[in-house]
Amino acid sequence: MIWAVVPVKDFDAAKQRLRATLAPHERRALARAMLVDVLAALARVRALDELVLVTREPDAIALARRFEALILSEPENRGQTAAVERALDEAHRHGVRAVLALPGDVPLITPADVEAILRAGERADVVLVPSRDRRGTNALWLRLPARLPLRFGEESFRFHRRAAEERKLRAAVLDLPRIALDVDAPEDLGELARRYAEGGEHLAHSHTARLLEGLSWRVRFR
Repeated sequence: MIWAVVPVKDFDAAKQRLRATLAPHERRALARAMLVDVLAALARVRALDELVLVTREPDAIALARRFEALILSEPENRGQTAAVERALDEAHRHGVRAVLALPGDVPLITPADVEAILRAGERADVVLVPSRDRRGTNALWLRLPARLPLRFGEESFRFHRRAAEERKLRAAVLDLPRIALDVDAPEDLGELARRYAEGGEHLAHSHTARLLEGLSWRVRFR
């Protein structure tokens, strides 16, 4: 059994680095739209047995039910690391074979990206997908019952890679450009808009792209 785990913080607290670019209601809408795109991609991967959201955000819980995902509620936002650790504890208790942890702000993700990670996981204990600056960890696949200390955020890619080496876990690194783009800062939003502009038919299926077209930021896709 393989779980895909997505930690989701409160939408009202999301994307604070975009405050100079987007209004509060726009940041909330962006966080929700990106999560929909991530869940939609994961739901199309047959090899995943369970989608798991770790959250207390009511809108995210409603989305989880729509996608028939397992909900792990949390009393407070303790961050991505604590949320993934909570999911790993639950996975161990349920006899899960592997866990794939992903953030909810990688809207370009496709089923093919996820399948590439799962294929790499057939030959590895840990699979890491770095962020585009190769400082963060934008996807982490872990074969259970192995345990790996987690520390998401800046420099987490190097931390996780070193931790795997120290524990003699077989680690694979995949550079997946669509997953590598997580949206935190204005420059990320600009890069996302540029890729949507070049994306052709992908634009029509993306909740995030449709949202950006109507935002006051006036992103132009064509």
